[in-house]
Amino acid sequence: MSLTLIVTGMHRSGTSLVASFIQAIGVNLGERFFPSDYLNVKGYFEDLDFLEFQREVLRNSCRNEEIGWHDWGWTTSEFLDYNNFSEYTEPAKKLIKSRQEQLEIWGWKDPRTTLMLDFWHQLLPEVKYLFVYRYPWDVLNSIVRPNSLLFAERPDYALKAWAFYNRHLLKFYQEHSEQSILVNVSAIIEQPEQLVKLLKSKLNLQIPDSDWEAKFKEIYDWRIFTNLPWQSSVVEHIYNKYSECLTLLTELEAAADLSDNFSLELAGLTEVKKTEVTTTSADVFENETVEITNEENSEIAVSVVIPCYNQGEFILEAISSVESCQEPIYEIIIVNDGSTEPLTKKVLQYLKDNGYLVIDQSNQGLAKARNKGISKARGRYILPLDSDNKIRPEYLTKSIEILDKYPEVGVVYGDVQLFDRRKDILPVPDFDINKLAMGNYIDACAVLRKQVWLDCGGYDDKIPDKLGYEDWDLWLGAAAKGWQFHHIPEVMFDYRVREDSMVTLCRIPENHEKLVRYISTKHLDIYKSNFANILAEKDAALLKERLRSEDMEFRLQKAQVAWEEAREEFEQIQAAWQEAESQVQKIQTTWEAAEAEVKKVQSFGETSQKELQQIQTAWESAQKELRLTHSEWEKAEIQVQKIQAEWQKSQEQTQKIHTEWEKAQATGKEAQAQVQRIQTAWEEAQAQLRQTNSEWQKSQSQAAQVHHQWEQAQLEIKKIHEEWEKSQFQLQQTHLAWEQAQEQTRLIHAAWEQSQAQTKLIYAEWEKVQLQLQQSQVQLQQIQAEWQQTKAELRNTQAELQQTQLIISQNQSGIFGKIKKALLKLK
Repeated sequence: MSLTLIVTGMHRSGTSLVASFIQAIGVNLGERFFPSDYLNVKGYFEDLDFLEFQREVLRNSCRNEEIGWHDWGWTTSEFLDYNNFSEYTEPAKKLIKSRQEQLEIWGWKDPRTTLMLDFWHQLLPEVKYLFVYRYPWDVLNSIVRPNSLLFAERPDYALKAWAFYNRHLLKFYQEHSEQSILVNVSAIIEQPEQLVKLLKSKLNLQIPDSDWEAKFKEIYDWRIFTNLPWQSSVVEHIYNKYSECLTLLTELEAAADLSDNFSLELAGLTEVKKTEVTTTSADVFENETVEITNEENSEIAVSVVIPCYNQGEFILEAISSVESCQEPIYEIIIVNDGSTEPLTKKVLQYLKDNGYLVIDQSNQGLAKARNKGISKARGRYILPLDSDNKIRPEYLTKSIEILDKYPEVGVVYGDVQLFDRRKDILPVPDFDINKLAMGNYIDACAVLRKQVWLDCGGYDDKIPDKLGYEDWDLWLGAAAKGWQFHHIPEVMFDYRVREDSMVTLCRIPENHEKLVRYISTKHLDIYKSNFANILAEKDAALLKERLRSEDMEFRLQKAQVAWEEAREEFEQIQAAWQEAESQVQKIQTTWEAAEAEVKKVQSFGETSQKELQQIQTAWESAQKELRLTHSEWEKAEIQVQKIQAEWQKSQEQTQKIHTEWEKAQATGKEAQAQVQRIQTAWEEAQAQLRQTNSEWQKSQSQAAQVHHQWEQAQLEIKKIHEEWEKSQFQLQQTHLAWEQAQEQTRLIHAAWEQSQAQTKLIYAEWEKVQLQLQQSQVQLQQIQAEWQQTKAELRNTQAELQQTQLIISQNQSGIFGKIKKALLKLK
C-alpha cells in the first residue's frame, strides 16, 4: 500500500521551500510541476494536475460577483460553498488512482489544499499531513511585493486571507493531530533536522540517514526568503489594528510540533486576550489600508536615497533589493522628481500609503533630487541608488564596516553586474586620481559619508544642459578635500542597461567637450597639480587610441577587401546558381516534353492495342465462319459423291435394263409387254437420272460457289492476318519507341536530379557565402562603429588635451606676468 503526504499552508508561507526539501528526502510530489518564475526562481513544486483541479474547484465554489482572489478560494465575505466540492469527487478519485498505482511514497503540495482538507480526507483517510505557517507580516510583505493590483491597493486583504487559511489549518490539525505535523517555517530554517525527526517519529516516514541539515542549506536561499524582525514597526502595527492575526499566531505557536517560540513579550508587545479560533476575520478587520512603516530604529547607519523620475515599474525592485539586507540599519528616502507617468504616480502613492518616506518636488533634475533626499537623511552614511538599479544584500553591511573602521575613507564602492540588455560583470579599478581626472569610472551607487557630501557642497546642479556626471564632480571634490576611496573587489550592485540612459547624452562629442571643460575648470587645482601625470596618461591614451584607430582602419580596409572578395565570389556563385537554375529549367522543359511524348506514344499504343484486339476478334470470327463454310462444302461434296454414286448405280441399272431389253427383244413379242414396262421404268430411271444429274450439277455449282466463298474467305483471312502482322509490327515499333522515350525520360530525370543536386550544392555554397558576406558586413559595421567611436574619442581626447594645455598656458602666462610684476617692483 502506498503512503501519501500532503504539504500545505497559506500562500507565500514557505510551502515551496518545504516541498523542495520533502522532494529531496524522497517523497515524489509529481513529475510535471508549475514552472518557476521571477517570484519563485527555485520553483513551486506544485503538481500541475492537482493545481489545476483545485483551482477549478475553488473558483467555482466562490461568489463570482464578490471582490477577492477566487483562484485562492478567498473573497471579502469569506463564503466558500463546501457542498459544491462533492461534484468533483470522481475526478479527484481518478487523480489519486493515477498516483497510487505508480508510486510507493507520493503526495502533492498546493496551498489551496488548506481549504479542501475535509474533502481530501474522505478520499484518503490514511493520508499524512505537513502543515506550514509563517508570520503574517512576512506573508504580507511577500504578497504585496509582487505587485498584485488587488493586494497592492488593499494590503489588508492579504492579512485577511492569512487568517482565513490558518484558521482552516489549525482547526483540521486539532481534529487530526495524530496524522499531521504543524510547523513554523522559520523554525524549519533554523532546525531542519528537527523536521526530519518529526517525519520519522510522528508520520512514520522511512527516511535514510544523511546530513539533511547540509542538504537543506543547499536548498535554502536567504536572499529569496526574507523575514522581518519581531521588533519591526509592522508587527506593532498589526498588533494595534489586526490583533486577531497575532491571537491566531499565538494559538498556532502553542499547537505547533515545531514552533519558533514567538511571544508578544519578546516582540515588545502587551499580551492580548485570546479569542476562539472560529472567529471570522471578516467581523474583526476594518476596511482600511495597512500602513507599513520603515524601521524606527534610533541607530540609522545608512540613508538610501532613491530619486525617481517616471519609470515607476523599476522602483519596487530597487526598494526590495535594499530590504534584502537583514540588519535594521538603514532608512529609505524616495524623492519624486516631478514624475508624470500614471503608473509611477500610482506606485509612489502606494509607497506613501504603506509608510515609505516619499518627498515630492517639481522636476529639477537628478542633482537637486539627490540633494533634497540627503538633506533629510538621518544616517551618517549615504547610498545614492537610482530607481532602476539594485544593490546586493551585503553592500550596506560591508560598507559600514569599512567606513567605521577607517575614518580617513570617505567613499566605498564595488564592482558592477550589468543586467537587462547586457549581462556582463564590470570589475572597477582601484582609486587613481589621474584616471579619475581623465574620466569617471566610479558609479554614483557608492556609499559615502554624509560629511563628504557636506564638504563638497552637495551634488552640483549647475552642470550645463543637465548632462549628468554629478557623481564625477563629487568624487573629484572629495579627492581634493583629502578623502580616501576604498574599492571592494566584489559585485556590490546591479546596473540596468537602457537605451535612454543619461550616459548616452555625454557620448555626443559636443556634449562631452562641454562637460569636460566645465569639470576641468572647476577642479583646476587637481588638473594643475597632476598636470604632468594627466598629460602623460592622456598622451599615452591618445597614442593608444591613434594606434587603435590605425588598427581599426587597417582592419576596416582588410574587412572591406574581404567583403569585396566575398561579394565577387557571391556574385559568381549567384551567376552559377542562376545558370544552373536556367539549365534545370531547360532540362525540366525537355523532360516535360518527353513525358508528353511518352504519354502520346502510350496513348497511340493503347489505341493500336485496341485496333489489334478488334482485328484479332474479326480474324477469329472469319476463321470461325471459314470453318463453318468448309464444313458445308465438305457436306455438299459428300452429297455430290452420293448423287454421283446413285447416278452410277442408275447407269449400271440402265445398262442392265438395256441388256435385258436386248434379251427381251431376242425372246420376242412375248416379252413385248415386259419390255414396254421396262421401257417405262427405264424412262422413269432416265427422268430420275436427269433429275439426279440436274441436282448433281446444282450441287457442283453450289460446291463451286462454296469453294469460291472459301477461297474469298481465305483471301480475307490472309488480308486480316497481314493486317494483324502489320499491327503487331507497328505495336512492336510503338513499344520500342515507348521504351526509348522511357529511357530518354529516365536519362532526363537523372540529369534533372543531378542538376537539382548541383543546384542544392550551389545554393548551399551561396548561402554559406551569403552568411560569410553578412558576417563580413556585421564585422565591417562593427569595425566602422568602433572606428567612428575611436575617432570621436580621439577628437574628444585631443580637445581635452588642447583645453588642458590652453588652461595651463593661460595659468602659466598669468603666473609669469605676476613674476614679472614682482621683479619690476623689486627693481
